[in-house]
Amino acid sequence: MAELLDQEYEVEVGGRRYKLKPEKVWVLQPKGKPGIVIALFRTPDGKTLRKVIAKLPP
Repeated sequence: MAELLDQEYEVEVGGRRYKLKPEKVWVLQPKGKPGIVIALFRTPDGKTLRKVIAKLPP
């Protein structure tokens, strides 16, 4: 998970594109389904958003 925090991701908010590092990363894996990795980003103008950055194998 640490390597995911160090990478920059391209995020689009309101028509603008940013290259940001996530503030927080966590795994969401419901029972019986493959998991996904979600990241929390904060843009320079103060908006906060979540984005799926990876899918885990089943």
